[in-house]
Amino acid sequence: MKRKIIASICAACVLIPAMLPVLHVNAEYKESDLINAVNDAIKWKDSNDSPFYSIGTDSSNSYITALRQLGKSYDYASYLNGLDGVAAGYSDIHNASDMAKTAIAVAAAGGDAQNVGGRDLIADSTYYRDAIAPLDKEGANGYSWALIALDSKDYPIPEWGMQNRNTIISGLLSHQNTDGSFDGDIYATASAVAALAPYVSTSGAYTVTQNQTGWTFDLSPADACDAALTYLSDEQEKDGSWSDLKSTAMVVTALDAMNVDADKDSRFVARQGSAIDGLMSFKLSDGGFAMSGGKSDGEATAYAVSALTSHLRKLQSKTRLYYMNRGDVVTLTTPAPAAESGTTRSQSSSSSSGSSSSSSSNSSSSSSSSSSSGAARATTRPATTVKPVTTMQPTKTATPHDAAAITPRPVQSATPKPAKRSALVGPVEMPGPMKPTDPPEDDDLQGNSDSGSTSVPVMPIVAAIAALVILAIIAALILL
Repeated sequence: MKRKIIASICAACVLIPAMLPVLHVNAEYKESDLINAVNDAIKWKDSNDSPFYSIGTDSSNSYITALRQLGKSYDYASYLNGLDGVAAGYSDIHNASDMAKTAIAVAAAGGDAQNVGGRDLIADSTYYRDAIAPLDKEGANGYSWALIALDSKDYPIPEWGMQNRNTIISGLLSHQNTDGSFDGDIYATASAVAALAPYVSTSGAYTVTQNQTGWTFDLSPADACDAALTYLSDEQEKDGSWSDLKSTAMVVTALDAMNVDADKDSRFVARQGSAIDGLMSFKLSDGGFAMSGGKSDGEATAYAVSALTSHLRKLQSKTRLYYMNRGDVVTLTTPAPAAESGTTRSQSSSSSSGSSSSSSSNSSSSSSSSSSSGAARATTRPATTVKPVTTMQPTKTATPHDAAAITPRPVQSATPKPAKRSALVGPVEMPGPMKPTDPPEDDDLQGNSDSGSTSVPVMPIVAAIAALVILAIIAALILL
C-alpha cells in the first residue's frame, strides 16, 4: 500500500509541472489599458523623438498616420511641407512600398497624395510604377503597399494605367509560398493580409503562377488570407510576439484588418500571452518601446503607437487603420489615474491626458491650408513610350517543378485545380475594396462565429489542483 501511495505522489509531482507549459496564461487588456499605453508612448515621443528628425521614413509616416487616426492635434502642415522634398528625391532605387507609405502619410496629413512636390505619388507607387521600376522589385511588399495606398482613399485608376487592382492582387497572390507565407517573411505576410483583407468577401478567384514553385492554380483572397493566418499562428513566439516589434506590430494591424481579435482569438494566444501581450512586451517603464530589447527608441515607439491605434479602432468599431475616407477617429477618454507608474496594464495616462483628445477637423484645416499643391488636380496621362498593360496576364509562365521536389500545401496541387469561381479576366476593375461599414461579427474565414475563444485564467485552477493533491497526500499519510 505504501508503495502505491509513494508511486502516486511521484506521478503527481511529475505530471503537474509537465502540464503547466501547455496551459495558456492570458489576462485580456482593457480598452483603457491600451489608451494609457498610447498616451504614454506619445508623451515619450514628444520628449525624445520627433517625426521631423526622420521625416518621410517608414516609422515617421506610420506615426503621423496613427496620430491622425487617433484624432490627435499635430503640426501636420509642417510635416506635409517636408514631404515635398522627400517625394522629389524618390527615384528607381527606392522601393515602391516607401513611396506608397509616404502617399498614405500625405493623405493622413491632409494633403493631396497625387500632387506632392509636383509628383503623383499614387501613380508612381501603384498603377504607373512599372514605368519607373517593376512594381514587384521588392517582392510581395511592393504589391501589398500599392494596394493599401490605392484603397486608403479609394483612388480611381485611369484607363491608361499600367496596373489595375486585378493585376496587383494577382501579382501579390503569386508571392504566397506553400507554407502560407508571402516571400517566407513575417512582415511581408502580415502586410499582404492587411492589403487583401478588404477583398476576402468579394467574389472571384485569380489564376496565378506561384513564384516559389511555378505551379499555376486558382486562388482567392480569402483562401490566401486563411493560409497566411495559419502561417502567422505557427510562427508566433511563446510570449505572443513575432521576435521583433516591427513584425509584431504589423501582425496585430493585419489581424485587426481581418477582424480577428489579437487579444482573444485562440489561434494567436501562445503559451505566455496573446498577440497584444507580445506587442506590450516591448514596452518599457519610461513609456517608450524597444525594437527587440535595450532602451526605448523612436522607431519602435512609432510602430507600437500605430499597432495600438489599429487595435483601438477595432475595439471601437472604426474602419481599418489605413482607410481614411470615413474620418472616424478613435475616442480617447482619460482613465482614472493609477496609484503608480510602470509597465502594468493599468498604467496611468494622466500626465499625458492634455494631448489625449482634440478636434480632427481643426488639425485637418490647418494642414490643408498649408498644402503645397493647393487645389487638387486631376491625374493626367504621363508622356511615355511604354505600352500600358491592359489585360490580366500570368505573372510567370515558369514550368512546374518536378513533383517529387516539393511538398505543396493542401489547397495547391501538382496540376491546376478547378476554379471555385470563374477567374477574373480582362481589363475590367474588380468591384473594389469593401466600402467601410459597421464591422461584422468576430467571425473566422469560414463564417464560424467566435472562432477565438477568450483564454480562461488557469493559475487559480492550477493552485486548486495543487491544493487537492496536497490534501490527498496528507489524508493518505494519516490513514497509514
